[in-house]
Amino acid sequence: MVTFSSHLLNSINGTHASGVKVIIYQINANGDKKKYFESETDDGGRIFQEFNLTKEDCLCNYEMLCKTGNYFLEERIVSEIVVKFKMSDPNKKYHLPIIISPNGYSIWWSK
Repeated sequence: MVTFSSHLLNSINGTHASGVKVIIYQINANGDKKKYFESETDDGGRIFQEFNLTKEDCLCNYEMLCKTGNYFLEERIVSEIVVKFKMSDPNKKYHLPIIISPNGYSIWWSK
């Protein structure tokens, strides 16, 4: 079973970015995209989901869309964050923490 998680942190004041809509899409070899998972970050700025991936699922690409536009009330440039990734191991933990701001973001892969 795959464990997928993310943690969004507000770089302006160091708080957890709660209530941010997060959508994960699965993209197959033909480029067809389907919604795979949808949630909002909790009070701690986190999402967590477990998936049972098939061999075919492990060959797909994935796209995480974080809709940050409504989170920041002041003028902003960045309204969505798109992260493309793979989940090629059906028994791995995937964690993508993101530090967000009204005009940018920083992401890294965490084990």
